[in-house]
Amino acid sequence: MKNVPVSLLRFRSRRGEAGYTLVELVIVAITLALIAAIAVPVAFPGNERDTDLVTEEFAAAIRFARSESIRTGQPHGFRLLFDQNRIRVFSADMSGSPWTWIWDVYHPVTRQLYDYSFPTELAGPSDPVTQSIVYRGTCNRNGVVYFDANGTPWCLDPETVLLESFRIDVTTSVGQASVTLNGITGRVTIQ
Repeated sequence: MKNVPVSLLRFRSRRGEAGYTLVELVIVAITLALIAAIAVPVAFPGNERDTDLVTEEFAAAIRFARSESIRTGQPHGFRLLFDQNRIRVFSADMSGSPWTWIWDVYHPVTRQLYDYSFPTELAGPSDPVTQSIVYRGTCNRNGVVYFDANGTPWCLDPETVLLESFRIDVTTSVGQASVTLNGITGRVTIQ
């Protein structure tokens, strides 16, 4: 800093009074930026990524039930308890009629029973989880779907009613997304 003029290091007023150095101004700007970075997430806790994460969890549960049916050759399914904002994965007990579900399916990562609930802190003013289901006949257990060994989705009661479409709408405080299960292909998509 031998050849740097003093006027560049200090900002002076027109009256010749001492001002702030450039380093001091940069430190103040960085400090204000850090305070803003901490304060903004506290003031606005939700973001669109939260909606995506919740939607991904619902889609993952449906996909896992389908893949387990294909992998094991045994019926697996899911139950959407939309009044509880929750989805659970089950295996089907085919010994009686109607079939019943057994809560013995474990999440592949957490090794806990596959049971996902919508985080209440993300809920907006309306219902966070709603469903829209269309079967090719009358289904006695709405919200309960099983997959056969081919990955085709069916109603659990009676077991002979094919699913046409199943949609879960997820609404958080900052956004909305949908999970759709196609009854013909078994494909799960997120919109």
